[in-house]
Amino acid sequence: MKYYEDHVIDERKTFPRQHELTEEEIIRFAKQWDPQPFHVDKESAEKSYFGGIVACTAHLFGITSKLPFPDANDWAVVSSLASNNLKNRAPARPGDLLSLTATCIGKRKSESKSGLGILEYYVELINQKDEVVFSYLNASLHELRPGS
Repeated sequence: MKYYEDHVIDERKTFPRQHELTEEEIIRFAKQWDPQPFHVDKESAEKSYFGGIVACTAHLFGITSKLPFPDANDWAVVSSLASNNLKNRAPARPGDLLSLTATCIGKRKSESKSGLGILEYYVELINQKDEVVFSYLNASLHELRPGS
């Protein structure tokens, strides 16, 4: 189990799982959650600024929540506290193979919850061309090592 104390500032973790986006998945997700024409209609998307179907922000955020598992089951995480500064940096398109990195940028023991600490991470979703397509800052609550 990786406890609060085991996380090191500036340590960057690349998770082993990857996710391949498909056009079908992008359209299905966007039809339910963000039905903009450049997410759901191939013809409209080709005429758009993007020149084709692209994944929506909510979809990309969901992928960042999925990729750490099952590896993240080994972390003594209690809850996510905040996700801030979400940025779409490049379009995520059908056929993209996405991977996730997380860099620890801050940590402090909780002042109000004994036995817990707050970790801050800079999260990046990266495509097969090594381009960051989506990023954000995340704060989460983690257990301290028993007996700490």
